[in-house]
Amino acid sequence: MNSLSVAVSWASFMLLGGFAATVVWRLCDGTIDLSELLNGDVRDRRARDGFSPYESIGRAQALALTLFAAAYYLLRVFQHPTAFPELPPALLGALAGSHTLYLGGKAQAMSFGRLRDIFTREKR
Repeated sequence: MNSLSVAVSWASFMLLGGFAATVVWRLCDGTIDLSELLNGDVRDRRARDGFSPYESIGRAQALALTLFAAAYYLLRVFQHPTAFPELPPALLGALAGSHTLYLGGKAQAMSFGRLRDIFTREKR
């Protein structure tokens, strides 16, 4: 039974490694485009389709905090590989707050447009 668990562990490692290698390869050859990763859409009356792209600060901070939390979790796994690591409540709260701010900003941008345009709306 021990050899079966070792074989499954190696097979899982190879499968995940293959997935990671495929993603890295696609990133390097340009098949996966990251040029607009931090862009969002905002309601814009002047745009042809009603929306225009903008650089989303909320998306950038949510990504940064998510990567930090993932790195922290991975570090904890490497430090104690036999136990399921727990995240501190402060980190979970920061992650939840970050994503709440991101989603709130996205909802505001999709519903009302840019904040500066809300107060300068023309009467229809």
